[in-house]
Amino acid sequence: MTQVEEVATVVILEPSRSWAAVDLDSDTVMTLIALISDDPSSWEEALSLWPRYRTPAVCEFATALPLRETDRAEAIESLGTCDAWVVIDFSSKRVLIGGEFAAVTRDVAFAMAVDEAGKQHAPLSIHLPPWWELHEGLALDAVDQPRTSPIDRPRVDREVLYGDPFLSDVADRVLEVVVGDAWRQSDARINEPARYQFTVAVHRDWLMTPREDLDGRMPRSLLHGALQWSDRVTSSQQLRFEDGGSMIALPDDWTDYATAPMGSQEMCLYFDYCREIIDAAWLWCLGEAGDRTCPVDANAAAELTEFLRGVKNDWLCSSFEEGPAPSFIIECSRRRVPRGIGIAIEGIDTVQADAHVGDCDCPICQMMADGLFGVGFESIDGHHLELDEEFAFSMRDTRDEWEEQQREFGEYSNEWEMEPEESHEFREFESAWSGIRDEGPLPGDPSGHLKLAFMVAEIVSELEFSQAPRDQIQGLNEAFAAFRRSDNGRREAAGRAFKSNLQSLADRYPELVSQSADLQSRIDESLRSPTPHGE
Repeated sequence: MTQVEEVATVVILEPSRSWAAVDLDSDTVMTLIALISDDPSSWEEALSLWPRYRTPAVCEFATALPLRETDRAEAIESLGTCDAWVVIDFSSKRVLIGGEFAAVTRDVAFAMAVDEAGKQHAPLSIHLPPWWELHEGLALDAVDQPRTSPIDRPRVDREVLYGDPFLSDVADRVLEVVVGDAWRQSDARINEPARYQFTVAVHRDWLMTPREDLDGRMPRSLLHGALQWSDRVTSSQQLRFEDGGSMIALPDDWTDYATAPMGSQEMCLYFDYCREIIDAAWLWCLGEAGDRTCPVDANAAAELTEFLRGVKNDWLCSSFEEGPAPSFIIECSRRRVPRGIGIAIEGIDTVQADAHVGDCDCPICQMMADGLFGVGFESIDGHHLELDEEFAFSMRDTRDEWEEQQREFGEYSNEWEMEPEESHEFREFESAWSGIRDEGPLPGDPSGHLKLAFMVAEIVSELEFSQAPRDQIQGLNEAFAAFRRSDNGRREAAGRAFKSNLQSLADRYPELVSQSADLQSRIDESLRSPTPHGE
């Protein structure tokens, strides 16, 4: 939505300090409220966020804000002389809005600028943390009223989750398992899949066992409580970047940074971290990793814990699924910035690199490398956390939410099983393509090149399955690349060369005849298009 022009008095309250400004424009007021989205614990921390939220509608530097320090009584007294006011109270974590100031709501985005064509720009997003209260339409006496509920901010003890408490717990549990009857009566020693049930059990028991060093809380509880909020804040930074803003990380020197709640990316990586450590512990016990002593030796737990420390350090610094190291992914999650390929982040030295190697044979990846889809942002969706059908690992916060999700999965599976079997199969005569069902254009693909890329990708897959020489696959990709990159003067020649390449492949591989013929007809259709590049 666009912002409404008005002015308001703003008061900032801390336990022992106060600031006030009268007749602040609404753009500045809304930006000040937006700063709370990152949960600063003080006015000083909030001001450090100004570059992360500033738009061209407000002053460039926080030092130019006309707030002056005053005593609490005078600050609150100034609210009584204005028509609209906003109070940001850090001591009680509340945003109070009174008088005629427009409604804000907890999650909202504003366009702070509109260009001559009427297109909205300069997004400003407000996503208040769940433990911050927002009260609107208030009378002045509400400022001195207490909170309506206790402050329930999740506090994450990462030393317990990642450090020796976790490593020693895994060591103890694994050592107990490998001398037990269930392990001995299974094929777990020689069969990795047979070890999986034990991995799940160790992981689940770690997460679901209350601990004294967590004041009776279960480690699982530290993973939850703020996932949606954190992810919304991160996404809002991506919106700013896509509108032309800088990518700026949350400061890492704040008072509560070390215990700040998790976002989804860190939670997903923590699942993989736990599995990496547990798997390494099995290998140590089996003598396949590390310098193992007998698992029943008195020093076994200490030696295994020491070994797992090295596994932890190696894992944090190694590539994750051919991409950046987990340490970088976790840092971006904690500092609430998305990971854009090749995008520099102010405050973080590492830059996200493209996980695809330069000689990748996927035509879609090659189009991405050409920058045809803009900046590519990567994230982990977390679906693998649900595959074990265990509440302990789920991204759902409460058991009720998880059980509801399981019911929905079950209903979907039942509907699928009740359909006639032939409806699940893709009949070959319907199309030459296994992955393309819709004959219409793809959204955001005016040239049609993306749809062609999916078809070329299917042919590449068929060629790889047939163990075709790599130069044939490269020749196909080069012909397609020349066609999609060609200007109007060279398109016909590039199209003929592309079709010739497809025909030669069909002559060599009969299984490609239908796909080659269909794609050639689509090339002809593209050549007949008056606006091949969507111009």
